[in-house]
Amino acid sequence: MTLPLRWRIACAVSSLFVIAALATPAGGAPLNETVTVTDQPGDTRLMDGTPYGLDRADITGSSATFKTNEIVFTLVTANPDNPRTSPNWGQPTTAITWAIRTATAAPGHDFVLRYSVANGGPVARVYAANDTSGMTPLCDALTASYSDSSKVYRSSIDPKCIGNPQTMAFGAAITYQMDPSTLVTDRPDNFSTTLTKPKAGYWLVGRDGGIFAFGNAPFAGSTGAMKLNKPIVGMAANPVGTGYWFVAADGGIFAYGDAGFFGSTGAMKLNKPIVGMAPTPTGQGYYLVASDGGIFAFGDAKFRGSTGAMKLNKPIVGMAAARNGRGYWLVASDGGIFSYGNGADFFGSAGAIQLNQPIVGMAAAPNNKGYWFVAADGGIFNYGPGADFHGTKLGGSPVTGITAAPDGRGYWITRASGEVAGFGSAPSLGSLTSAPASPIVGMAALPLPEAEEQPAP
Repeated sequence: MTLPLRWRIACAVSSLFVIAALATPAGGAPLNETVTVTDQPGDTRLMDGTPYGLDRADITGSSATFKTNEIVFTLVTANPDNPRTSPNWGQPTTAITWAIRTATAAPGHDFVLRYSVANGGPVARVYAANDTSGMTPLCDALTASYSDSSKVYRSSIDPKCIGNPQTMAFGAAITYQMDPSTLVTDRPDNFSTTLTKPKAGYWLVGRDGGIFAFGNAPFAGSTGAMKLNKPIVGMAANPVGTGYWFVAADGGIFAYGDAGFFGSTGAMKLNKPIVGMAPTPTGQGYYLVASDGGIFAFGDAKFRGSTGAMKLNKPIVGMAAARNGRGYWLVASDGGIFSYGNGADFFGSAGAIQLNQPIVGMAAAPNNKGYWFVAADGGIFNYGPGADFHGTKLGGSPVTGITAAPDGRGYWITRASGEVAGFGSAPSLGSLTSAPASPIVGMAALPLPEAEEQPAP
């Protein structure tokens, strides 16, 4: 069988990746979430290797960003032209090719992402590197675009399409057809350094202590089969994501995995029920908060103050501890905020706003420069320069909690039904497909220890 011209060209381009990889083997570089590769200028050639200057095909740089549920590739040329309007991009062999190495040793690669034009616009598909026919794509790309403003070619894929690897490297090439007899190429100077898939995950906890783990969050145990004195009202994860705690309304603590037990109020007579908890940055302690704002500190958690002796307009419904270990915030159902310590600054509150639904929880920005509140209808209230608004979803099952993304550029909200919605950088890693036996009352996210601040006295 004679292959179509575009696939004979693609096979020839694939050999260029091997040449480049031999010149500069990958390996030994630090792991990165995002890698940018520069390309030597003025090195475009004809297919036979003859130099042929063409800035539209001259790659100046390419990048890849490895996200939890998406890998984004970009490419820039010295003088890019819009593939939606350029007649040259309408030619069958004009294409960008990102070669992806996931398991094969250098100089080989495992997959090819091919970006071209069809029906007047960019399209991209993934193929196995050994697919010489080009007739069996593994998947379509999630996106394929070109920006007139930034002059960037972009495509993204689902990591599952390439076997959901934990690490990868890439190289980029372009073929540009000037006319039926003139095909210009720019091969990669080298493959990138290695990118590592970031870990992300979260846990949901039900009122009965049933636990549901998503993404990279490990299951370490639950109270789902136990008879509890009082229902579970919240949870928190330790700073390295290897364990978690549940707290019940009587202050009983249930520790799982590497989360240590440091004490509880389970044997105490409380004025008001416990409504939430927050861990210390070290994982060697935690705070419990009651609906009257009474604070109970255990382990290395330092008491900074409380509203236990105050008459509140509305009850406290949640708390968050500052990542620097020097303070914490309490939030009431009307959005009133109470900040304690010299590391938990006041950035604003919803106390003077007429709310459609009561506030049910809060999350602090990892850089201590703000916080978010969430209402039972999913309304988000953000305060401070480190807590940007990233979206919301109103209606549906009552919202029961909010958790900040580890990088501070997004958040998850969860509902009593077990539905989870991610906003900003927080990827949607799954929800319960049916209502749990007991409503979901809390959520905790897998942290990124390297982004944590060191606690201070």
